[in-house]
Amino acid sequence: MADMQKGFIAALNEVLPNAEFRMCARHIWSNWHKKWKGEERRKQFWKCSKYSYEVKFKEELEKMDKLGKDICRDLLYYPKKSWVRAYFEVHSKCDVVENNMCETFNSWILASRHKSIITMLEEIRRKIMTRQVDMLKFADTWISDISPMARLLLEDSKDLARKCIVLWNADVGFEIGEGLHKHVVNLIDKVCTCRAWQLRGIPCQHVVLAYYHINKEPEQAVEHWYKRYTFLKAYKYFIQPMTNMKMWPETNNPKIEPPKPKPMSGRPQRNRRKGKDEPKTKYGKLSKC
Repeated sequence: MADMQKGFIAALNEVLPNAEFRMCARHIWSNWHKKWKGEERRKQFWKCSKYSYEVKFKEELEKMDKLGKDICRDLLYYPKKSWVRAYFEVHSKCDVVENNMCETFNSWILASRHKSIITMLEEIRRKIMTRQVDMLKFADTWISDISPMARLLLEDSKDLARKCIVLWNADVGFEIGEGLHKHVVNLIDKVCTCRAWQLRGIPCQHVVLAYYHINKEPEQAVEHWYKRYTFLKAYKYFIQPMTNMKMWPETNNPKIEPPKPKPMSGRPQRNRRKGKDEPKTKYGKLSKC
């Protein structure tokens, strides 16, 4: 498995040299916690993964080191740049540490992916066609030019900004105090030393307070990736309707016969097998018991 992973990384670097390689923190946790169990270790793992600047990551790593001999050595077996937010590149404007996007897509095509290739592709095409209409209608419900999810994150930053203290240098530099740490904000370079602004493209609490201090709105600092015109730009190309397979033109190419059905032992697996640490019920729903 390790050799396969190394080969994949080497191929990725050769074909896409500027692409950033990340690993799903949840899968790392699933492997790592087989040896290092416990709720306190689980919480400390996610703190190490999700802090956005190096100083705080090292502080949490020191706390982790007290929870077991060689625990940090086993954890840092996985490259920090691939699962620790503090070491992510900032050009992609994505600070996600889990691979939820692939999991969501797999569940979205769950019924289709068990069918033959042409039927599967046709069902996915129709689902995407319908989704495109839904997304265009969804854009009409926005109350501003910023997407609803980005708006929620910005509002959270505004709430956190109330706990910070600001010191201005009468130019573009701000010194923002937050607990035991102080961060420097530069509005021209769009930089905050906590790195959350650069990673996500949405102002963090330090940037929000800096804008409010000079009587400006932080909404102007949200990256264009979260704006309505960018969202609509992603859905401006439409999938054209098609006739069904019976009406497709015939060709002289050999027909592709379906594979012979092979019965599998046991009941077919319908859902992804969850790890022991994952909740068994969906969020917002209670179990029957």
